[in-house]
Amino acid sequence: MKRIALSLVSIVAALAVVAGVTTAIFSDSKSIVGNSVATGTLKLTLNKSAGKPWAVSGMKPGDVTGWEYMDIFNGPYPPQPGQLPFEAYFRLENPVGDIPLYNALEIDLFDSGWDSTCGNGDDVSVYSGLLTGVTGSSLRTQTSDNDPNSGGTPGNDDIRPGSSQRLCQRLRLPLSVGNTLQGKSVTFEEWVDAEQNND
Repeated sequence: MKRIALSLVSIVAALAVVAGVTTAIFSDSKSIVGNSVATGTLKLTLNKSAGKPWAVSGMKPGDVTGWEYMDIFNGPYPPQPGQLPFEAYFRLENPVGDIPLYNALEIDLFDSGWDSTCGNGDDVSVYSGLLTGVTGSSLRTQTSDNDPNSGGTPGNDDIRPGSSQRLCQRLRLPLSVGNTLQGKSVTFEEWVDAEQNND
């Protein structure tokens, strides 16, 4: 019985060798080398008018400051490879001083295009109301980018690489404020957040 089993194993081994020697297939292979992946970049720069940051004094009920602005720039120019379009969100934070005054102040925010004079009539209103309503989540630039080569989807609110958007601003102290705000002061911070445009 042992001999029969050894004979069978020998026969199978011999057949395998013969099959391996007598079987031939053609083959070929090619490769694509040098694959790489790189992430894009966001680079936000803020330029501002001479009156920023605000240093308003002697304000009284009914007063409105002059127009000031910040330019939200997607730099550098000329754009670099991998530079991404972004949406910009404006917010106010960290009031220090008289909080009732901060709560009473109002702000007008207008998107004035990439290089326009504030208050000349072609501005698009972004927000008009209390400073406390400026949270950032809904206050994005309103530019309509119709350049199909910009890197963003035409008609969406992106600031394309190498471009900027002017955000015009002015402060108001309503006529309705009372005497309790006399002689008060408050400071606060302005922030701009850039978020990659996935549209």
